[in-house]
Amino acid sequence: MKKQSAVLFLCFIFCLLQLSAQVNSVAIDLKDNGVTLDAKFYPSVNTAGGPSVILLHGFPGNQSSPLGLAQRLNSAGFNVLVFNYQGSYLSEGNFSFDSSIGNVTAAFNFLIEPGNQTRYKIDTSRIFVCGYSFGGTIAIESAMYNYKIRNIISIANDDHSVSLKKAAADPEFLENYMQFVGKSFGPAGPFRGDLKVLMDYNIQNIDRYDLVRNAGKLASKKVLFIVGWQDITSPIEINTLPLYRKLLQLNPEHTSIIGFESDHRFGSVIDDLANTIIDWVKNN
Repeated sequence: MKKQSAVLFLCFIFCLLQLSAQVNSVAIDLKDNGVTLDAKFYPSVNTAGGPSVILLHGFPGNQSSPLGLAQRLNSAGFNVLVFNYQGSYLSEGNFSFDSSIGNVTAAFNFLIEPGNQTRYKIDTSRIFVCGYSFGGTIAIESAMYNYKIRNIISIANDDHSVSLKKAAADPEFLENYMQFVGKSFGPAGPFRGDLKVLMDYNIQNIDRYDLVRNAGKLASKKVLFIVGWQDITSPIEINTLPLYRKLLQLNPEHTSIIGFESDHRFGSVIDDLANTIIDWVKNN
């Protein structure tokens, strides 16, 4: 009996060590034009390396990972890089849409840097940008403005231009929008920056953030949309389906969509959502 207990105990310890190896992150020095971003990197547990995924937070996000995906994807053998946007949480600088797009390029460049390729066994042909909510939009926009980004997974994205067009036409909507977004800015929130200056700039550059208008920039890339059929926070009819249908016209072979009976948080289907990402990455 004692021998059996000892064996069970050793097996338990081994399992804990394996789990720990799968979810432990390492500190990395990630900078975007001299601005330090608070970033975590989860190396693949596979000795030969694996695909690499850049995970992007929603708004306001958190200091771990969006939807807990970093740990799940790492456990599947993926390298995972997750960071907080410039001007949020412990990342330096001030926040903007454009700086967030630039932050993705900085993360991508970290993965393709020769020293990091060797250290983390990174296959530069298999780098995926995966974002949730606000991050889903940033994933799309980063691929629009960086030709090197070829594989995009967008979960419950919005379309910045939709709200910006309403804000430009309706002062009452603009005021309510700024009050809503302002809750995530300092001193109480985790974001920093001049919200009025940011909104003025965004409204003046609406076309830059119009996903359907810029769909042609994605025509040669692989895109997976993941949506919640019950999502009323980011309704798919407004934010996702117009771009999805446009991309079907441009590149049907590399455009796909998967939906879940879920709201914006995907709480009850998060394991299925993670498995969907894992399968899609492995097959692309």
